[in-house]
Amino acid sequence: MSKKIPLGTGLAILFIVMAATIAITMKVSMSVYNSLIGDLTNRTSMYSNLSEVDELVREEFYGDISSDSVNAGIAEGYISGLNDPASYYLSSTEYVNYYNRLRGKMSGTGLTCKFNSDTGHLYVTAVAVNSPAEAAGFKTGDEITSIDNKEVTSKNYKELLLNLEGEKLSSVNVTYVRNGESKTENLVMGYSLSTVNVKSVGSVGIVSINAFYENTVSQFKDAINNLIDNKCTAIIFDVRNCSEGSIKYATEVLDVLVPVATDGTAAMATAVGKDGKTIKTYPSDSDCVVLPMLVLVNGKTSGPAELFACDLRDFGKAELIGTTTNGIGTMQEIHQFADGGAVVLTIAEILPYKSESYNKTGLKPDYDIPLTEEQTSKIGIMSESEDPHIQKALDLLNQ
Repeated sequence: MSKKIPLGTGLAILFIVMAATIAITMKVSMSVYNSLIGDLTNRTSMYSNLSEVDELVREEFYGDISSDSVNAGIAEGYISGLNDPASYYLSSTEYVNYYNRLRGKMSGTGLTCKFNSDTGHLYVTAVAVNSPAEAAGFKTGDEITSIDNKEVTSKNYKELLLNLEGEKLSSVNVTYVRNGESKTENLVMGYSLSTVNVKSVGSVGIVSINAFYENTVSQFKDAINNLIDNKCTAIIFDVRNCSEGSIKYATEVLDVLVPVATDGTAAMATAVGKDGKTIKTYPSDSDCVVLPMLVLVNGKTSGPAELFACDLRDFGKAELIGTTTNGIGTMQEIHQFADGGAVVLTIAEILPYKSESYNKTGLKPDYDIPLTEEQTSKIGIMSESEDPHIQKALDLLNQ
């Protein structure tokens, strides 16, 4: 049997509900308003400062003003002010180069080199199979003395290294020394830039990864299959000084080695935004490699390379040897502007398979083995017997 509510009581309840609704609405609105006002105040201050600088420069600066250069400088300065080493501005030319490298579209000679401070030359650390450099007879250990008739020095070697990559069918003259004899070769670009190099010490394979680009995945699969076909008994992965690439390609490389992610986060990696919500997860399939593994890391192991090392340890596949890594545990996105420039911007933190985030702390190796400054500068140049990290790895595998 239904009961009738007196009119006065009903009106009172209605007014209470209305008052509560208004109060809640006002509270939410004030919160949003305060947030907008605070942001508006900050923006107004920023624009005011910029306006003062602009006015001063246009009145007092002795010289011509390039609007394009100024606008690019403003964007670059803004991103630099974030104090995030993984976020940075790219000019239109830099963006094209960055995009092509990330997508594995850069061509090269097949030479991988490192500056040798002892000789002042570029030491050839690897020659890619079926590359123009291999066809010309280059070998590991050759010392490159000049590129396109420019002598290699400690000041210009980074710039000259870029001449060893470029558009297909472009060419470059490379002069090198072997056993005291100098020789010059003209190399035509036509080989996809190599990011994975392989060598063996007995039955142990050493796989060096210098970046995690799109073409790294296929190169890595070829390297692993080749080692397995040649009855490799263990693998040492060297990601020292490796920092370039993306989380996406690092997980695709990892997926070759690890089984299905079922524990921890149930994914090889999880990208979490600043609001705490998951942006993206990176699952793995059931295929994996069943061989003893070790990973070499150092203070310049960063970003995607850190995830690679961390997950191999989380899956129980490998231990880490070397020194504490850089601590860039974030994910970036590329945003291109109308003028062709772009920003690589950090948008999320990366959570590995089981471990806590390594962002800003780095990964501590299982075997902490510091190198001298000289040894650090010669990573990739030292022989296996001179490299303390490789020697430790070989000792552990022999045990």
